[in-house]
Amino acid sequence: MVWPVSLTKLKDLIMPDYYAAVFGAGISGLSMANQLHQRGKKVLLIDPFRSDPEAPGPPAAMVNPSAGKKGNLVWESEKCLNAFRSNIDKLSELSGRDDLFNATGVLRPAITEELAENFKRSLEEQPWSDGWVEWLEPEEIEEINPGIAHNFGGYFIKPGLTVFVDNYLNTFRKVLTDGSVTFSGLKTSYEFQESDFLLTDEEGKTSTAEHVIVCAGHDTPGFDDWAELGIQRVKGQVAIFETERELPWKHGLSALGYILRREPNELIVGSTYEHHFDDVDITDEAYERLYGKLEKILPEISKHVKKTGQLAGVRATAPNHLPVLGRHRNNPKLCIYSAMGSKGLIYSEYMASILAEHLVSGSEIPDELGTERIYRRLRKKGKI
Repeated sequence: MVWPVSLTKLKDLIMPDYYAAVFGAGISGLSMANQLHQRGKKVLLIDPFRSDPEAPGPPAAMVNPSAGKKGNLVWESEKCLNAFRSNIDKLSELSGRDDLFNATGVLRPAITEELAENFKRSLEEQPWSDGWVEWLEPEEIEEINPGIAHNFGGYFIKPGLTVFVDNYLNTFRKVLTDGSVTFSGLKTSYEFQESDFLLTDEEGKTSTAEHVIVCAGHDTPGFDDWAELGIQRVKGQVAIFETERELPWKHGLSALGYILRREPNELIVGSTYEHHFDDVDITDEAYERLYGKLEKILPEISKHVKKTGQLAGVRATAPNHLPVLGRHRNNPKLCIYSAMGSKGLIYSEYMASILAEHLVSGSEIPDELGTERIYRRLRKKGKI
């Protein structure tokens, strides 16, 4: 006997093509796709700006658990750092590439007495993991980094990393899409229909997804559903220099921003923080500021360098300088993972795992990260 099935129940039996459509294949989008894939979920990764297998990106960035002039540890620093390191180690192994990162530590010299006091206080009061950090006197800093500016000591963060971001992102995307994550480089729109999202790309091809997760970084305000969050856009510029002689050190330098060594005679100096800007063009004013950082931290080296490049980009930040992840107030199947700020790399994998676990298993998102913290502020101001 054939039992009649109502149209409503029949629709419930038709599974969507994907568990989630992730918009954005940058740092947060790749991590989000990765964490859902690890949980056995089918993912469509969408990004028309990164369809090239060797898409350009930032030349280098630092994974540093210490932040700001006070040297405080970032949110859940050990979990975040361990999750990122585990992922980049796995990518290196799977791809066979040895040019994704340098595990050579981060040096934070105190170039003023006030900074030295702040850093020492951080070592005493912050919950540093065992074996992570070592205080160095000025002569010890000079020994591992000859030519560094006069300083009042500083600390060395042993698990700090220098990540070659362009190589990392391109490799991450290739490993995911060579696996079971589907990638689309076509512009795609989404529309919620009863219980799922209808996805339509620029060629008219359609598919469906149970969830949409916007991981679009500084482009997030361009998504109408998320414009009300007020995610801020900050422009940053970096300068690239060639040195006359090979540098005898490989560690990252965290001082007045960062100075990173990519090749034996190449330095990347960053970054500016420009909250008011009209375009993403490079500027002479920013270059002067960046060269000034190099001149102040490595005065002798700065006299013998040649500028070989300058790049500008935009990062997204939230009011409390922590990423925003969670569900939309009007549609729990519409989600966001954005506002990574300047600590995007170290946050990326662990915070993606929090959202993935929330979606798959219903675990709670910490209040300081969730979308509700933003909505509370908006309600208080009468904006929603």
